[in-house]
Amino acid sequence: MGEWHETHGRHILLDIWDAEPELLNDLAAVQETMLEAADAAGAAVVGNMFHRFPVQGLSGVVLLAESHISVHTFPEHGYAAFDIFTCGEHVDPDAACDHIVRRFGGERYVKRFDRGLAGGIAERPVAPLSSASAS
Repeated sequence: MGEWHETHGRHILLDIWDAEPELLNDLAAVQETMLEAADAAGAAVVGNMFHRFPVQGLSGVVLLAESHISVHTFPEHGYAAFDIFTCGEHVDPDAACDHIVRRFGGERYVKRFDRGLAGGIAERPVAPLSSASAS
């Protein structure tokens, strides 16, 4: 296998419960909040895409030069799942998380991860399946 590289990614999984269903179903408001969160983090936005589902709920991603911020909303449950992944020392994913929490309110649960070889601990990549064994 190739050389194993250390990365400096920080990854936050943010669950928000008891948010206003109307807000979770408002594509423009969710998109604006996520773009503002990227700005608050000091990240460079390179694109975004959002999709509203026919009955309710939406999914979206803000693509950053430093990684991404994504969301899946479930208005019928007052729930949204955000994923904030940033690389580089100049970007602050906690600032993005704080902005999202201020906007949506509700109960929140956060899990933080250092991605890569943080602290010298990481799993090695799994060898790809050979084409013969994949069929």
